[in-house]
Amino acid sequence: MPTQAEPAELAQLIEFAERPRVEDWSLRAALTRYAQPQPRRVSEVLDLVRRIEFVIGSHRAAIENDGPALWDALQSHERNGDTDRLVGVLRAMVELDELGDLLAVWAADPASKRPDASVDAVTAEVARRLDELGIPREERQPPRRRRG
Repeated sequence: MPTQAEPAELAQLIEFAERPRVEDWSLRAALTRYAQPQPRRVSEVLDLVRRIEFVIGSHRAAIENDGPALWDALQSHERNGDTDRLVGVLRAMVELDELGDLLAVWAADPASKRPDASVDAVTAEVARRLDELGIPREERQPPRRRRG
C-alpha cells in the first residue's frame, strides 16, 4: 500500500522494494532474475526487506505525520530521541535502495558483471544495523513433514 508521506523523496524511499528503476525493473523483480544464479544471496536480501517492511508498516502513521522531520533527520545524520530507531531503519533502507539500483542495472543487462560483492557488502552492513536497532529476524518454520 503506497504511503502518503511527504516529502516525495521519503515516499519514494518507503516504496524501495516495488519502485520502478532502470528499464522498469523494481528491486523485487531484479531479485527474481538474480535468484537464478544467486538464490542464497537473494534470500538474504529478501530477509532484510521483510524485516524493514515490518517496522515501516508499524510506523506508517508517524511517517505520514512526521515525514518532513524524519527526512530532515535522515539527511542531517543527527540523533532525534524517539525517532532514532525509525531513522536508523530509514538509513538501512537507503542502502538497500541503492543496491536495488545496482541490481536493476544488472537485471536489464544480465550479461554484465553480477554485483555479488556489492550484494554481500550491503546485506552484511544492513543486517548489522538492523540487529543493532533490535529489529527482529524472521523466524523460519521448518517444512512440515508428511505422514507416510
